[in-house]
Amino acid sequence: MGQPDRRELVTILLLCLPAVLAPALPAWWEPATAWARLWTTAAEVTVICAAVLASRRAPVLPMLAVLVAGTWNVSEGAASFQFWGLDLPSFKVLPLNGLTLAAIVLSHRAGRRAPDPRPALRAFAALLGTGAAAVLALSLFGGPRPAPAVTAFWLPALSGVLLSGLLPWSVGLLFRQRAEQRLRERRLAAGQARLRERNRITQDMHDSIGHDLALIALRAAALEMAPDLPVRHRQAAGELREAAADTTERLHRIIGVLREDDPAPLTPPEESVSDVVERAAASGLRVELRGDGSLRDPTARRVVQESLTNAAKHAPGASVTVEVLGGPAGVTVEVTNPASRATMGRARGGPSGPSGGMGLAGLRERVRLAGGVFEAGPRNGGFRVTARLPRAERPGTERLDAEWSGAERPDVERSGTERPDVEWPRAERSGAEVTREGSLRSLGEAAETGEEMGVDMGVNMDVADGTR
Repeated sequence: MGQPDRRELVTILLLCLPAVLAPALPAWWEPATAWARLWTTAAEVTVICAAVLASRRAPVLPMLAVLVAGTWNVSEGAASFQFWGLDLPSFKVLPLNGLTLAAIVLSHRAGRRAPDPRPALRAFAALLGTGAAAVLALSLFGGPRPAPAVTAFWLPALSGVLLSGLLPWSVGLLFRQRAEQRLRERRLAAGQARLRERNRITQDMHDSIGHDLALIALRAAALEMAPDLPVRHRQAAGELREAAADTTERLHRIIGVLREDDPAPLTPPEESVSDVVERAAASGLRVELRGDGSLRDPTARRVVQESLTNAAKHAPGASVTVEVLGGPAGVTVEVTNPASRATMGRARGGPSGPSGGMGLAGLRERVRLAGGVFEAGPRNGGFRVTARLPRAERPGTERLDAEWSGAERPDVERSGTERPDVEWPRAERSGAEVTREGSLRSLGEAAETGEEMGVDMGVNMDVADGTR
């Protein structure tokens, strides 16, 4: 059983006080029965000590022992009750004796500590059933008037079982169930936090590496199309581009199994739109930035990042224009990719897997949660993505990368009918330089105007390979 700790000793002391002090009360003290009272007190103290110590291992049996011993002594009660209109004497409710407080405390403890409530329920059912059967039998076969034992013992005993046993046990069981529920919720929250962190790290690795592989494929495509290189060098550059595309696809498949589509930041939180554009331009993407590139809005930065990543993957060499317009009501971010009829097709071995980011559907939902409007579709033979964002984001949208789970994204409404998937147009030359006049100017050939491509507004930018 082990040595009792301080709490158990304090509990024993407090529960023994009523048993020790009750015989000293003037109403209960009778000199003729003094020795009987002393022996009764000693028995009650022994029962209480043994029950408290045993309740640490088996809380139900000590509760039943104290409950039966306490309800047997019905000389005093907390109240009296009488059936009005019936010729029956009154009876005491909730017998009061030296074991009453111990019965209440141990019943509550049994409700809180017992892992299975069924044994206690069966014990209460047995006690109450025995008492009810005794009352019924004495009432039916006790003569014209019920036997005095019904009101003198059985009804007070039944009230003691209900009020000092079943009621505090039920309260303790309720506390236990609530504590277990809170524990389950904390464990679930901790597990979800670990999964979110793991998925965030996985997503961040996937997006960062996928973005770098797309830029590697872009540089390899530029080398493959360079006329001043020997044929074998251009062939090697083509093989490098194809290998980067295959690696991107394998990376998406492998890490996609481990994550829950929980978006993570592609760029550091302090990075601005111009930083994103400069990094893409330094990798060889023909990109031009117009307007205020110092914007650090996370949603606008994500729109630019995703658009440039898909342009680099699906249209290496095509010129891209990023325009940021600020106003009193909000900010408009527009990413445009013009194309010619000759550059509609996919280059041999170009990257075809889905992007590491969120795609058009995810960007539309992100912009909507930020309180803005998102548009994407064909324009003048090319493709344009437009996001209109309010000046102040709604609370919590800055943390969307860490909190938004892909499983919880609402379905994106589609307008119109299904149309062919979009392929980013390609140009035949690439290269870029950063000017110091406040914008990034592309050096590639200007793309000619071509026929317009159909696009579903809910289809991802990264579905050029036919995947939705």
